Amino acid sequence: MTLQDLLNKACGEASDTKTSIKLGITRQMFSAYRNGRRLPSDEVLEKIIDISGVDPVLAYMAVYAERIHNPIVSNAFRNPTRLTS
Repeated sequence: MTLQDLLNKACGEASDTKTSIKLGITRQMFSAYRNGRRLPSDEVLEKIIDISGVDPVLAYMAVYAERIHNPIVSNAFRNPTRLTS
């Protein structure tokens, strides 16, 4: 899972604008998440998890994979099933 996957699940059929309102952030901030210019804070991430219904562990791993600049660790975070093998 990637941050984009998580944002897509949070939006569902709603527009980015409506989703940003639900999250209590500006449309510009949501756009920054979509374009990879910013990452959500843990507070906003909790709201994204609530409206997306995604497993919190997978959601945190997706965002933290974006924060880490080590491609091996990032890949492991994006593919947690490989961690249990």
